Amino acid sequence: MIITRSDRSALFTAYNLARAAARKAGDLKKIERLNKALGIMQSKAYYEKERAEYQPTQTTCNCKDWHFNYARKRAYSGPCKHMLSEALALNVQVSRQVYNVTQWTEVQQWQTS
Repeated sequence: MIITRSDRSALFTAYNLARAAARKAGDLKKIERLNKALGIMQSKAYYEKERAEYQPTQTTCNCKDWHFNYARKRAYSGPCKHMLSEALALNVQVSRQVYNVTQWTEVQQWQTS
């Protein structure tokens, strides 16, 4: 999903909510990955390249970071930056749909009044 200018507000809202939850939980590694996921979402070329190469979903990814997810030496067992970018994209898409429905019902109410 490519983030348009009108989606930036929803993207940063989703990012801030996820970052606040990670900060509250004390998960510094997840905050680092959220920062990288935000960078991925803001770069069209980088996002398309990474998405084509690793084919991430919210639950799996083909990158090395996710491949070694449960390695004994690794201090973090949460989602990789690609999976987090997919979660942010889904959140933006949902907020876009809610906005469109709200806008449509407001127009319908105005026309019937």
